[in-house]
Amino acid sequence: MAKVIALAKTNFLQLEIVLPALAVTIPFFISGPQWLTGTIVNTFLFLFISKLPLRKSIPIIVLPSIAALAHGVVFGPLTPFLFYFLPFIWLGNLLMISLFSAFKERNYLFAVGLASVGKFVLLMSMAFLYFNLKIVPQPFITSMGLIQLITAFSGGLLSFGILGFAKKQS
Repeated sequence: MAKVIALAKTNFLQLEIVLPALAVTIPFFISGPQWLTGTIVNTFLFLFISKLPLRKSIPIIVLPSIAALAHGVVFGPLTPFLFYFLPFIWLGNLLMISLFSAFKERNYLFAVGLASVGKFVLLMSMAFLYFNLKIVPQPFITSMGLIQLITAFSGGLLSFGILGFAKKQS
């Protein structure tokens, strides 16, 4: 029994470290397009919250967007404008995984959809506000709008497939 508990703690710790580390490295190794980078990062967010508690999620919520800003490639010459969105990206990620976590036991795919729409509405609202205040250029309406919805939903679907495959393998 002690070996089983030790193994469970090891797997928990590995996921707690590996998933955020992978999510941070994605913007450095896959420098675009945004739909690909975002889908992969969102997949890791959904996988993380599927296996670990919300209270452990701060690194995976915050670090990928900082990495994208630091690397400066995902948005090309518009990357500096990403700085204005960081708190809202973090809040959007938190909202997404919180909504998903609250509904995943009822229906995984419904939870993915609801969580994706929540993140999309928050980021799209901020993009419109910033654009109307002339803080960011028009391309951020698309990149913080429809692309966020697509990458969040795609990441949720991909996580669903990965978890289903992993379950069949065990």
